[in-house]
Amino acid sequence: MRRIRAARAEARSALEEALARLTEVRSMVVVAAAALREQNADLDADIARLLRRSVADGIAEQIERLRRL
Repeated sequence: MRRIRAARAEARSALEEALARLTEVRSMVVVAAAALREQNADLDADIARLLRRSVADGIAEQIERLRRL
């Protein structure tokens, strides 16, 4: 029983670390996308949209899945 509790605690800790890291990475992507939009070069708005929709939204989905565990 002690091993099971230790394994659960270790798994929870790993999930919390993964959530924290994913949250940080998502924030970085959102900031980069906003900077690209503000820079307003030829393809920057398209790249910002791609980052937001493909990367940031995908990370947000993974964060929600992990939080439900």
